Amino acid sequence: MTDARRSPIPPPPDALPGLWQRVLDLLAAVYACVLVSATHHPKPAELVGPNAPGDKTLHLIAYTLLGGAVAAAVASRGGWNWRSAATVFVALALFAAADEITQPLFGRFADILDWAYDELGLVAGIGAVTAAALLLRPVVIRRSGRWGKTPAQ
Repeated sequence: MTDARRSPIPPPPDALPGLWQRVLDLLAAVYACVLVSATHHPKPAELVGPNAPGDKTLHLIAYTLLGGAVAAAVASRGGWNWRSAATVFVALALFAAADEITQPLFGRFADILDWAYDELGLVAGIGAVTAAALLLRPVVIRRSGRWGKTPAQ
């Protein structure tokens, strides 16, 4: 990257390298698309098979993965805190509501309890990323060579 295209504001000391940010962004976007496709499939049994866990368990798992993927993508930029986590939760809660509300357009049934399990999954996924970010922050900062330095240094 040339100096002309480089941002004058350095990334936070706990940010991951740009390649990892792009990989996590792509993972979150692809997973969200797959999730919407699966939740709007007219016959979900065709996708999950006869021995799949119950519907509420599937919602919990699906949204735990979505919350984790999106939170990881956002946290990879550094500066992950409770506001970041809350913002991701609210955005994904609205996404989950829209996902549930639009299912009847595809021959599915919208269920408020499904949405509640989606929210529980989001809390689990975002919570896992928050715990990981807190535990890994010192390692990432130390490896970046910016341990104890301010952005001005």
